[in-house]
Amino acid sequence: MKREKAKILDNKIFLYLTEFFSGMSVMAVELGASRLLAPYFSSSQIVWTIVIGTIMIAMALGNIYGGKSADKNPNPDRLYGRIIISAIWIALIPVVGKYIILGVSALLIFTVNSNFLIIAAFAACMLIFVFPLFLLGTVTPSLAKYSVENLEESGKVIGTLGAYNTIGSIIGTFVPTFITIPAVGTSFTFLIFSGILLVLSGIYFISARRGARRLIVSGILLVLCCVLGHSQSFAFWENDLTYEGESIYNYLQVKENNRSVILSTNVLLYERGRTYRHVLRLCHGGTADGGGQRAFRYECAYPGDGNRHLCHAV
Repeated sequence: MKREKAKILDNKIFLYLTEFFSGMSVMAVELGASRLLAPYFSSSQIVWTIVIGTIMIAMALGNIYGGKSADKNPNPDRLYGRIIISAIWIALIPVVGKYIILGVSALLIFTVNSNFLIIAAFAACMLIFVFPLFLLGTVTPSLAKYSVENLEESGKVIGTLGAYNTIGSIIGTFVPTFITIPAVGTSFTFLIFSGILLVLSGIYFISARRGARRLIVSGILLVLCCVLGHSQSFAFWENDLTYEGESIYNYLQVKENNRSVILSTNVLLYERGRTYRHVLRLCHGGTADGGGQRAFRYECAYPGDGNRHLCHAV
């Protein structure tokens, strides 16, 4: 039996807003991905290339699947159902993301002899981010199917959808970087944009007067993710940190002892099977500059050999 069309779809503004918030969420997740990976793999050009490339793969596959699915079964319930699934997956990232990264790293460190950083970062990205962004990649071709009513206005409608997606992507680039991540951290950034996608889908299903069960279940799951995934700690195994947090620039970890204050922007950075911790050390007692003044040392500590090696003094 054919389901009644939701009245809200008669207004193309809602379809355009769906495109807008989809594009915004894709970019927010991309930037969140870089911040989630940075404390473990660094924020180097290599890691950024992996993040961007992985997301482009997901979006391309989503575009193909979304177009075929819309032609085969042009039911908007399926699209907004996929958006709900994507939203829940994104909400789960703060809960399990860091454990997946460490699990992948622990597995590969015993099996990979070279290019560990590239392989581990790529594997983590594929496991954590491909599926939800694949689902969001189905949005544009599906909305094109629902929006175009005749060929005479097809160019205008597709162009408007693209514009809304691009504007959303621009806002999704600036908001996480300058507002949400510095204010509430990476974890809550994922949760905020997950909530936006759930609200969007909720408006559709409420308008269609169906899908109440899935909305209730997804709402409960979002609340659980907020409770379990609110922690901002990346080095969750450390108990004696003076400070751990995020700024507009980077992740920062501070550890103190009787001799020094260690400032680190990486929890652990792996390469070629060895473990490196990059730190900026504030030394006391004149050990770094030969006098009685404090001095900064940039060090690489190699766990396992018991020594700290001076990279350079600042």
